[in-house]
Amino acid sequence: MIKVSAYVLAKNEEKHIKECIESIKWADEIVIVDDFSADSTAQIAKSMKCKVVENKFEYFGKQRNFALTQCFNEWVICLDADERITPELKAEIEQELQSTPRAYAFVAPRKSMFINRWILHSGWYPDYRHPILFNKNKMKYKDQLIHEDIEYNGKKIYFRSDILHYPYDSIKQFVKKSDFYTDLRSKEMLKRGKRFRVLNLFINPSVMFFKMYIIKKGFLDGLTGLILALFYSSFYTLMKYVKLWERENKCIKS
Repeated sequence: MIKVSAYVLAKNEEKHIKECIESIKWADEIVIVDDFSADSTAQIAKSMKCKVVENKFEYFGKQRNFALTQCFNEWVICLDADERITPELKAEIEQELQSTPRAYAFVAPRKSMFINRWILHSGWYPDYRHPILFNKNKMKYKDQLIHEDIEYNGKKIYFRSDILHYPYDSIKQFVKKSDFYTDLRSKEMLKRGKRFRVLNLFINPSVMFFKMYIIKKGFLDGLTGLILALFYSSFYTLMKYVKLWERENKCIKS
């Protein structure tokens, strides 16, 4: 079987890191890239025989490319601390690694939980993010602050089985993470030449709600789907445009 490294980005993830590592303990190498956690994240990872490398987070594209330099093997599994590889996905990955894989990059659907419910609509599922399994010599992450894409022009193969994702277990956590992500998003928007317009405060949140709740059938996710659409439209979307306005007017540092 082809040897594989797995890397995990983490910061203050003591709640999630053990189960994350358990889901990939079959990998030949597990690398935890830790952004100087103040909790027991690093200690838990070390106790589970992982390689722990501390590296200051600047933005996602840079942190992920750094993680690749820490992986010994050519084939890599990419995971965040709040994600889990299911036994079914493990079986698919191991099948590919039995001999020469059919492609250099493989993606998998990501199923996310919002507070108390798996979200199966709302534009959240299936969430085909950047590759879960890939040959690190054939691709790299683009130099993007957030929602980082990859530089890879080859064939991608889609796994059938899910990655499980536990991003938010409370509204408080959603607000905290949104503050962090909208900081990066507003920086990325300004970097790419996006300019603030007053209409952004009215049109964009409304469009986001309509897209998530109506077009992407968020209403089928019950009350949780309604809350998700409301918070993503009125809070996340609104916040990133307000922060863009702040950056344009130099109210906050870029």
